[in-house]
Amino acid sequence: MREALISIRPTYVRKFLAGKKSVELRSRTVNLMPGSRLWMYSTLPRGCVEAVAEVRRVEIGTPSAIWDRHGGSLAVSKATYASYVNGSRSVSAILIDRVWPLPVKLTLSMLRLRVPTFQPPQFVKYMADSDPLFINIIRLLSAGASSDYIQQIGLKSQSSRCPEGRG
Repeated sequence: MREALISIRPTYVRKFLAGKKSVELRSRTVNLMPGSRLWMYSTLPRGCVEAVAEVRRVEIGTPSAIWDRHGGSLAVSKATYASYVNGSRSVSAILIDRVWPLPVKLTLSMLRLRVPTFQPPQFVKYMADSDPLFINIIRLLSAGASSDYIQQIGLKSQSSRCPEGRG
């Protein structure tokens, strides 16, 4: 499984959480395997990680092919889509199976207290189990979430591997 952090405008994070959006678009190639977790960072003015999703798969195709297959799941107008993909030869459609709101919003300041060099990703930030950012996301989440929630999003075995004193 791969962990990744992605920056998304707050409007679209809310649409994911409301079930009105199930595909995230990127104008470059995204490399995520099915079952990967996608941590959603809501850009400013919210400035926090507030949701986590399970990736069903990533499809890469021409802008017209992706629109034809997934336009109804992007929660944008065709004009907005065309403006975003303008000039791209291919785009990545990240298909999401499930989305969970985080019980604790992990703010930019909280993350920077633990990982001073943290910058929200411009594209996608892939994280290994040993990544200080991932370790601290898990620690902050574990401190404010029930064990049922941790298990529901598939983190029970992950959180037990976070070494003490790291991050």
